Amino acid sequence: MRKINNFILECERIKLPIKIIKKIEKKLKEYKGKIYLVGGNVRDLILGNEIASHPDLVVNVEYEILVKCLKKAKINFLEIGSKFDSLVVLDSGFKIDITCMRTDVETDGRWAKTQFTEDLVKDSNRRDFTFNSIYCDTNGVVYDPNNGVNDLKKKNVKFIGDIHSRINEDHLRILRFLRFSLLVSGNIEKRKLQICNQNFKKLKKLSFQRRIGELKLILLNTNLQKSSIVDKLKVLIEASLESKLNFKNFSFLCKLESNHKNESFERRLKFLLRSKKKLPKLINLNAEKKLKRRLLKVVFFKDYSESEINYNLYKSEKNALIDKLMIDHSDNLLNSLKFNFLLKKINGYKKKKFPLRGDDLISLGFSPGKELGDVFEKVEIWWVKNNFVKNKRECINFSKKFLP
Repeated sequence: MRKINNFILECERIKLPIKIIKKIEKKLKEYKGKIYLVGGNVRDLILGNEIASHPDLVVNVEYEILVKCLKKAKINFLEIGSKFDSLVVLDSGFKIDITCMRTDVETDGRWAKTQFTEDLVKDSNRRDFTFNSIYCDTNGVVYDPNNGVNDLKKKNVKFIGDIHSRINEDHLRILRFLRFSLLVSGNIEKRKLQICNQNFKKLKKLSFQRRIGELKLILLNTNLQKSSIVDKLKVLIEASLESKLNFKNFSFLCKLESNHKNESFERRLKFLLRSKKKLPKLINLNAEKKLKRRLLKVVFFKDYSESEINYNLYKSEKNALIDKLMIDHSDNLLNSLKFNFLLKKINGYKKKKFPLRGDDLISLGFSPGKELGDVFEKVEIWWVKNNFVKNKRECINFSKKFLP
């Protein structure tokens, strides 16, 4: 039986909160309960990587007992996912997902009807890929019912069982295959990709939230800096968003963001949608307001003059301008010299406060209403064009030019 060497020290090194996990298990032991790490953290332990996600745990006790133990131990938790026998522990700044072991009873491609099991092998058989079914107990002992460790080390993204059956059970596995292929192997196996592409219509049956959650992880993967990888993803990304997308120069954008340590899923999605006059129906109906606002925010530049930059900095959020710069530079509409100069200016900008108020104009003799608003805007534009340096007195003097 495999064991992680120097397990506690290794957990501390990769920043895995093993002390909190052991604290939870101590209370579960009163009911002969046992905790197992599963998924990403186990892969991190085996590969020696710092944890890239919050811990996923499974327990061999029923949900009611799990809740009872956490309450007795005075451990904070949220019953998110309770209908799936799952909850989230919040302790010392850590978020820990805990799910009771389950076996599938019925599946429809979107959600599975499950029942509790104490059998680790049965729990493992409902998982998607072999390396996602590696378990590790709180003593560092590894349980590997599907030979996932070997596949992980070989960078082999292998479905547990028949690929067609697994996709039919849960259509999200199509996108998860892409995500884990990029994450683990850095490439996408041709035969399995063909099968996933053949099943692209099944993605429509999934909720937008499930699709967008996987797409975010896919689109932020560093391998998308290679155009050859992007080409392999086109069919399934378009199917997920139910829209034709513009992938031209997308890899350049990904490299550009990486070089400036400013990777953004929202910007990448905005880039792919840049040829659209309006948001695809799926996004418009289902996306959160914050995401839609970012995607719809358009910044116009005639010649990228300093006054244009200043005005947009004053009126818009920085990320809208950075989106514009990076998208235009990726599409060869802005050269490197100008791009770097403007990016530095935008990043260094601190929000300015216009020194004039409406009351100041009223005291000069302007009447409240449209006239005052027009003058206020003219003075504001003048102040911006002068690089925000004009003080209140100077703004008032300039305003006098518009007195009747």
